[in-house]
Amino acid sequence: MVVRYVRYSLLFILTVLVVSLALGYGSRSFEAYCPFGGAESLWGLYTVGEFSCALGPLNLSLLVAVVGLTLVSKKSFCGWACPIGFASELLGRLGGRVLGTQWRPGPRLDQVLRLIRYPVLVAFLYLTYKSGELILRGYDPFYLIFSGFGHGSAGAVSYYVLGALIMGALLIPMFFCRYLCPLGAVLDPFSRLGWIKVARNATTCTDCGICQTACPHDIPVQRVDYVRSRDCTNCAECIEACPEEGVLTLRAAGWRKP
Repeated sequence: MVVRYVRYSLLFILTVLVVSLALGYGSRSFEAYCPFGGAESLWGLYTVGEFSCALGPLNLSLLVAVVGLTLVSKKSFCGWACPIGFASELLGRLGGRVLGTQWRPGPRLDQVLRLIRYPVLVAFLYLTYKSGELILRGYDPFYLIFSGFGHGSAGAVSYYVLGALIMGALLIPMFFCRYLCPLGAVLDPFSRLGWIKVARNATTCTDCGICQTACPHDIPVQRVDYVRSRDCTNCAECIEACPEEGVLTLRAAGWRKP
């Protein structure tokens, strides 16, 4: 569990920093540190050469940096730096303890549900580009939580949305991240190319499936030699859970398909 403690410590520190920004400590708003804001700003920059609403150069710089990190180490940002991913993971563990188990949709249904994040991405980018306003604010857990349902929230609808996302996280591991996160959708094609990925030694693997059970995203690690799944965050939960020494490792395997 050493890696988890290190990862959780880093996530906790970053979450505290975001909270401090939300409380007014610091020269920038916490929104300035949202990578998805970089995607929301692209249309305004292209058409009129200006950033939309409260967005700025830092949002775009962070988006470029996160895409670069994804090309190197898959969705490590999501597993090692995102406060919402951290909250989702903690809620999932809480739900598992309180409820005794969590619902894991079957492979086919799960794959269909994972496609929802693409129309979510398209819809919110379209509405943002058309209106010039950050429409996602009213439904974005990052904004709603750290702004305290501030300017741009959608009143009662925002409370219902956040409540539904919390319930979803308690019932299904990584509910928002798996099925709805628009930033996750942006990073998907880059994550498939990630240079560093989990590798499995098929010779010594016993196909016990413990790795998949430990994986927050329910990836069948025991069925592949290299985890190329777009959802892998290189969190190393599967590596630490594996009962066989050295079967699973993080390895620089290149951008080509191993």
